[in-house]
Amino acid sequence: MEKKEKQPLSVGMKLCRVIGVVLVCAAIGYLIWSGDFDHKGIVGYVDDFMLFMAAYTFARGSFLRPERRYIRRQLYMLSSLFALLALCWVIMLAFIK
Repeated sequence: MEKKEKQPLSVGMKLCRVIGVVLVCAAIGYLIWSGDFDHKGIVGYVDDFMLFMAAYTFARGSFLRPERRYIRRQLYMLSSLFALLALCWVIMLAFIK
């Protein structure tokens, strides 16, 4: 089997890794913070889940090898979807009493 050379890590990917770690730490901080729009039951935890998953999938995509562009793009799109759903959910919870 032929070995492929590893592609060097670009500056943009290094920056994405740092941003990914910061986002995961911020998402964990949001989970701990008691000032969000938590309601009783599962409804209050959906925004926390969506926000954490958005940060995690972005960070996971950032730490993939440079050769896996297609998988990274899919994880970034999934992260965008989770972020959009979290934003919609937080807006909905802000208007529910």
